[in-house]
Amino acid sequence: MKKVLFASTALIATAGVAAADVSFGGYGRFGILYIDGATPETRLESRFRMNIDATTESDGGVTFGARVRMQADDAGTAAGVAGLNAPRFYVTTGGLTVAAGNILGALDSMPGIYAGSLGLSGLGYSNVVTNFNSVTYDSTGNGNNGAEIIYSAGAFGAHLSYGDSTIDRTELAVSYSMNGWTVAAGFQDSDAATYAEWVLTAGGKVGNVGLGLAVAQDNNSNTSATLSASFAVGAATTISAYAAMDEAQVDESAYGIGVSHSLGGGVSIVGGVVDTHGTTRADLGVKFNF
Repeated sequence: MKKVLFASTALIATAGVAAADVSFGGYGRFGILYIDGATPETRLESRFRMNIDATTESDGGVTFGARVRMQADDAGTAAGVAGLNAPRFYVTTGGLTVAAGNILGALDSMPGIYAGSLGLSGLGYSNVVTNFNSVTYDSTGNGNNGAEIIYSAGAFGAHLSYGDSTIDRTELAVSYSMNGWTVAAGFQDSDAATYAEWVLTAGGKVGNVGLGLAVAQDNNSNTSATLSASFAVGAATTISAYAAMDEAQVDESAYGIGVSHSLGGGVSIVGGVVDTHGTTRADLGVKFNF
């Protein structure tokens, strides 16, 4: 992540006064994406994402900050245009963060919720048991215009969020880590039948094998579950796979395998193949962080 420090002449000349800090970071990706039955079935896949974070610290040591994101995605057969999303504002002191605006969301931020994500593009993200039916950070739009409280103390973490959109959602998630393993539980209060009501995740490592399990149930009592694993092959290559089921789908099963090979300097060759509830998807390309 690249940082640019902005300070006025007065701040530079005055000892003990904190300066504002603005940082830039993100990633780019490009490659080939195949989706069975799509029009066209094979196309270019690309994304440019840049996060802009601005923070300052009060005399009392409290950090005030905001983030906006600039993102451009391919538009199927045409390149997308980059634009800024709505900001997320936050105040942090110690292990406590209070945020408002385009918030992260408690369920979408749970440890292990994205375990098993494959390929350059995520390939449909059928491994995510919430099906994104929760409060999420909006990379290209206005977001939920909500509020959240995040707290961490040692191995314990808690996240309470409220999203004010067309459907109001209140979420609570807690997590605990011990001996390299993390377990988390989340609950969502929403009137939408397809939205996740509760979520459980667990993840850790056995040797050089990473394991993950996630289970959720929506307000219609449909259960979804994902079992994922990743295996390091040498120092630069990781093979990942998942198997999932979702009772809300006509074809309940989904599964896939992917590989990531690091070229160093934040550059990786990434690809995967999945069957997402009856649809075959595959991609291959390059991702670089900056």
